[in-house]
Amino acid sequence: MGQALSLPLAAAGALALLVAKRRGVEVVDGLPLAGERGETMSSTPFGRLGRLVAATILAGGLLMTGCASDDAATATGGSQGSVRISVIGPNADGGDCVYVGEREYARADVEGAWDASQRAFDEGSLTYDASSSDYGVMLNSITSPATGEVLAFNEEDGTYWQLFVDGEASEVGIDGVELKDDTDIVWYYSAFGDALPEVAGLATYEPLADAA
Repeated sequence: MGQALSLPLAAAGALALLVAKRRGVEVVDGLPLAGERGETMSSTPFGRLGRLVAATILAGGLLMTGCASDDAATATGGSQGSVRISVIGPNADGGDCVYVGEREYARADVEGAWDASQRAFDEGSLTYDASSSDYGVMLNSITSPATGEVLAFNEEDGTYWQLFVDGEASEVGIDGVELKDDTDIVWYYSAFGDALPEVAGLATYEPLADAA
């Protein structure tokens, strides 16, 4: 409603300011003061209306600016979405199972995709190794909670901890992933080109209490 009213108010305000200037009334910061002939805004045509309109426009501008800020805050702060982290690796039989299933974090509570991944690894009691290089963070290995095997890059079959973002193999490293309102990240021990299985369709492996 405020935006619809601003159009006629703006037209009236512009007309009032134009009349004021032609009659020698000084205009400062959009508000008419006194003119060369001792006239004030209240003595010019459209004077009282113009001063009221000018003040209303300024107030309306502040209100509209405030609304815009509130809308922006809602878009970026009030509804920041979340990031979900899952880890899929081989079980004792060689099939896929879930090591960590969809750990969810508010986007505002994590410093990025790698921070969220580390939290999920830690909460899932996973032992992992990572390193930083000129290419960014590299996840070198995760120790399988199912077998105790350290799963790193396998030269024989080309399996490694492949990163998937929103169902697709990522073209950037984990520290290059831009979190959106809702982002699904899956670390899947697989070979290049392998399709990501549905997390919901896999058995979830829960680490044993004595597994260390």
